[in-house]
Amino acid sequence: MSKTVPNFLFPTNFRNGKNIKRLIKDFNVQGYGVAVYLLETLAESDGHKYPLSDVDLLADEMKVSVPVIKTIITSYGLFELIENEEGIIFISSKLNKWLEPYYTKVEKLSRAGKISALKKKKEQEKQLKELSQLDSSQHMLNTCATINKLINKSINKNVDNESEFWREWNETEIKKGMRISKLEDLNLANRDNQVKI
Repeated sequence: MSKTVPNFLFPTNFRNGKNIKRLIKDFNVQGYGVAVYLLETLAESDGHKYPLSDVDLLADEMKVSVPVIKTIITSYGLFELIENEEGIIFISSKLNKWLEPYYTKVEKLSRAGKISALKKKKEQEKQLKELSQLDSSQHMLNTCATINKLINKSINKNVDNESEFWREWNETEIKKGMRISKLEDLNLANRDNQVKI
């Protein structure tokens, strides 16, 4: 993933500053280009600083001599030299000032992104809670439905058993009724027979 390079706007009248006019007088427009190149290099460097010992690399890139670059760094008020644990580095206070709007914008976007992410997270948590409650309710409904099915099955089984009982009872009663009816018919027939004798 490539690092995002900050952008900066230096004033459109930058070339009209007394120090820049002197730079252009001493080194022509090439000196102005070297100064802008150094500012861009600092802008994309970590901490917006660059080791003075590595200006030979910049000299090769720009096809300019090391003494010219060192003179532009030290003589026109665009850069400051600082000594730290890394050795002597050069920075630009002007560049850091020009970068402030960029970092302000980045900070605002970062905060907006964090707020958006937090809102999204809260919305997701709310949806998960609602789904959890819905799932819990659905589980209760499923449990109730299962219990209802068991109760209905038990009732139906009892009804089936009771139906079977009454069906058998009816058959038994019908059979009894038929036997009684036959017996009565026989008894009547028997009486008819006895009268004729």
